[in-house]
Amino acid sequence: MVLSSVTIRELLGSKKLVIDPLGDGQVQPASVDLRISDEILIARGEEIDFGKEPEYEKVRGSDVILPPKTHVLVRTKERVELPNDVGGIVKLRSSLSRIGLIFNNAGWVDPGFKGTLTLSVFNPHDSPVKVKEGTRFFQLVLLRLDRESEGYSGKYLDQKGITGNKKF
Repeated sequence: MVLSSVTIRELLGSKKLVIDPLGDGQVQPASVDLRISDEILIARGEEIDFGKEPEYEKVRGSDVILPPKTHVLVRTKERVELPNDVGGIVKLRSSLSRIGLIFNNAGWVDPGFKGTLTLSVFNPHDSPVKVKEGTRFFQLVLLRLDRESEGYSGKYLDQKGITGNKKF
């Protein structure tokens, strides 16, 4: 079941759900808007070998520049902590889809996850796309599980900052 703004606010108030920092207007009728941080990662190298951790170039700035025809990793400004009975689906906000950005959907957030979210975006344009740091970029749709799970314990738990691919 998708959680409503009323339930989201109740969970935030009880501290069972943490989204920090959370600004005015970020809680929507059935989602929470998440903002883009001031840093991106761009994979570099002649070849990306799936068996090895890629090399990345980290770029920072108050204007986040998404290079043309490039896949980048971005992170949320917010740290998210989900309870063990709530999972999340992350989507690109429709206004960004309407300018042609493509969200490479690895947007499932496991129950019990804690940390900032690192997400994958592709700019298909011939020109760079400039986005101000702090722009509401993603929507987090929260879903209640039928019962509490064990919670996430994977390699991205408690990630701070932007995190590239960690080798399998």
